[in-house]
Amino acid sequence: MWRYHKYLNSILKFRILQFYLSIVVYKLFYQMKNYFLFFAFLVTLQSWGQNDIEVVNIENRAVRDYMADAETTYSNNNNYSVSIVTKYNDINKYGKKLHWPNGKEVTWVPTAPVEDIAEIRITVTDDENTVYNYNPSNKTDKSYIIRNLIPDRTYNYVVEERLYNGTVNTLKQGVFRTEGQVRMIQVLNCSNVRDIGGWPSQYGGRVRYGRLYRSGSLNRITSEGRQAFVQNMGVVAELDLRYEVNQSRTTLGEGEGFYYDRRPHDAGLKGLTQSSHNYVKDLRWILDKLRKDKNVDWHCAIGCDRCGALSFLIEGLLGLSELDLCRDFELSTFSLASNNKRPRSHIKSMIDYVKKNAPSIDSSDPQYLAKCFKKYWLDIGMTPEELDEFIGIMLDDEYHGQHIDFSQNVRTKTNNTTPVPAKRNMVEYDLEEEQPTSSTQDNLIEVFSDIEEMYNQILVVSQH
Repeated sequence: MWRYHKYLNSILKFRILQFYLSIVVYKLFYQMKNYFLFFAFLVTLQSWGQNDIEVVNIENRAVRDYMADAETTYSNNNNYSVSIVTKYNDINKYGKKLHWPNGKEVTWVPTAPVEDIAEIRITVTDDENTVYNYNPSNKTDKSYIIRNLIPDRTYNYVVEERLYNGTVNTLKQGVFRTEGQVRMIQVLNCSNVRDIGGWPSQYGGRVRYGRLYRSGSLNRITSEGRQAFVQNMGVVAELDLRYEVNQSRTTLGEGEGFYYDRRPHDAGLKGLTQSSHNYVKDLRWILDKLRKDKNVDWHCAIGCDRCGALSFLIEGLLGLSELDLCRDFELSTFSLASNNKRPRSHIKSMIDYVKKNAPSIDSSDPQYLAKCFKKYWLDIGMTPEELDEFIGIMLDDEYHGQHIDFSQNVRTKTNNTTPVPAKRNMVEYDLEEEQPTSSTQDNLIEVFSDIEEMYNQILVVSQH
């Protein structure tokens, strides 16, 4: 740990300066009774000093260009025969492997003879204290691209040279931040792997990253691909949607701690109308694994149609807009040959079916489409409590479970007793109130007392 003392100490000094500056400004704004300005100051202070940290956009250029163009084109054009995705699945313009994400390239200079090196290990830690380990395939390598990163996180990395005699040499260390939205995943010998997280929800907030994935078949993944799924993504539950009975089962792992289930599905509207009993089993199976804090991947053969139909229903339930349902479906095109595609017209019949199935819902409601999907799931056998629990787990802001009483066309509350980890503001306050309540003032004082105590403890550690 002491190898990082100098690096950590510089960060601590900067954070301590931020802390004491915030105390001074708080006292000033407290006298002015202007708490809104104080919180605006805190936001500015948090970003101060971050500009010198490298920022990595996880979306490759083809995906970034497509996402921007689709938002403009599809928002102003409801003609589903119009599709732009093939413009961006162009290997001559954008290169190959367009279904892979961008990553952070790390370089280093070895200090020991290659015959003395047992391994090169890259350890990456994000700001949620999740640790990822990577090993370059060749001990003579001097660079590595860290991929499969989650957007809007800060990562610290250390490159170590581990020798056979037990010596560990630190070759490189640093920090970077990530941005972007679409989290594509690189898994060797497995195509079209995506995290369904990151999409904004009509309920508020976004779909949580790192819990649910969609992909093509896993049968041919390499040992490196297995490490990506199991160790770095935490995927231990596989739902196979294929009809092919002779296909071998999962290669993720066997025995306790691994979960596998197979349920053949149809694609498109046929799936929604004739495989609905399977979708109920699917969602209950997935919900059971989420309750156990297990991450899930579902797949068909190439991750487009049968996989796309289940993804469509789950993402709709989580509150994705019609635009984003179309964009996520079309993203599968980037994993296909340039003469193949998955245009948004392929899901037009499914969207129409879900809407027509909910005639009592007001189409002007901002949550209209989400409620249509919720009604579909209720009609095929899911309970309101199960749906609220699933949504609560999968949205990154705390979800106050609500379901619709369709017999009276009113919205009623349900108690969601499942604890849901959520990112919360440091202090909650109502912008419509002219003055914060006395309890808010007490909370502010308590928060700053806790922060001051924490920094005092850090100072003691940093001086040793």
